[in-house]
Amino acid sequence: MGLDNRIHTPEGLRDIYGKELKLKSFIEDRLLDVLKLYHYDMIETPLIEYFNVFNGEKGTASSNQMYKLFDRENNTLVIRPDITPSIARSVAKYFANEKLHIRLSYKGQTFMNRPRLHGNLNGVTQLGAELIGDDESAADGEILSMAVESMLKLGLSEFQVSVGQVDFFRGIVEEYKLDDASKEALRDAIVNNKIFVVKDLSKKAGIPNDAVEILSGMASSFDNDEMLAKAKGCVNNDTSLAAIERLEKVYQILKLYGYEKYVSFDLSLLSDYDYYSGIVFKGYTYGSGSPVVGGGRYNGLISKFGVDMPSVGYAFVVDELMFALSNQNLLLSDGEDGIMVLYDNDDLNDAISAAKAIREKDMSVLLMRKSSRSTIDEYIAHALTHEISKIVYISEDIKLINAEDKSEKALSLDDVLGGAL
Repeated sequence: MGLDNRIHTPEGLRDIYGKELKLKSFIEDRLLDVLKLYHYDMIETPLIEYFNVFNGEKGTASSNQMYKLFDRENNTLVIRPDITPSIARSVAKYFANEKLHIRLSYKGQTFMNRPRLHGNLNGVTQLGAELIGDDESAADGEILSMAVESMLKLGLSEFQVSVGQVDFFRGIVEEYKLDDASKEALRDAIVNNKIFVVKDLSKKAGIPNDAVEILSGMASSFDNDEMLAKAKGCVNNDTSLAAIERLEKVYQILKLYGYEKYVSFDLSLLSDYDYYSGIVFKGYTYGSGSPVVGGGRYNGLISKFGVDMPSVGYAFVVDELMFALSNQNLLLSDGEDGIMVLYDNDDLNDAISAAKAIREKDMSVLLMRKSSRSTIDEYIAHALTHEISKIVYISEDIKLINAEDKSEKALSLDDVLGGAL
């Protein structure tokens, strides 16, 4: 335990401050704006939960990927690796008798203890929505549409949401009578994009080439209508056919929202998470090496907590959105970068009066005393670092300095107090 352990974060975790934290907050606000428009109520669950909330089929992380701790009674607790199981637990506890649909939204940090040098963060912020108690295709369409609308709200224009259907794969497994070992081997090969392994395992199982082409992702060049038609023509089981028919209905709903061009169907898309039972989807954009949003239907999850309720939802990974927006130079702005009020030592009274008057107009003010040891240029550089473009310098005279080009304009105190900036 050296000095470094006192000033560095654990592996895969990081501090966020300054411009980066401002960007994060702005992204979160925009995502929440969309959820408010669709009337999703916020819910907050604990960062620490009992281990059995996430173990087995209920969780998104294996036991060795969870950060564990113990309470006074020696119960095993975990720092949540995912929020959806926490929402499911809460719904089973508080909404068990609710007969109508439940719309919930959330924001919080999640933590997964991944291997070193894996390239992803161990701690991220998830912000998402869950539509509970509605098993209709319209619910799937609403969730997908909100995901698309959220990305548009952030100024993204080049992105794609890939949509799969896990029941299509399940139907093929049943039709060709794959045993558990063969099923898991094929599923692993599909999830990890091992095309030649998919082909080999499918050939051994007797799965026809058309279906193999879809399961391996080689049909991704088809448009949505072609994909669905091809998928429907290559299977003869009710489960897979019902899955395709469900996607057709969802596609029609997306057309009603006007968001169909942002969605593509990919039946090789299977989730790493065991609790998904219908549609699954992931959203991608430039500048991020991982999906910025993921979700799907999980009709069996809440029943693990004692209440049977169909559900569908999504979760944005705010950190991935931050990387994407920064790399695309989509620097979001709230339109208000604030003002620095700089004053000499004898002008504190006027400086506080000016700062108060400016803040009363809902503008942020950075109030700073001018030190004799620092130059005006240093204060200008400091202002730009904090995204401040205007400096009101109160000395023997008062002047407004443009931090961008260092131009100056004479002012009176009455000008400042009256808002003439």
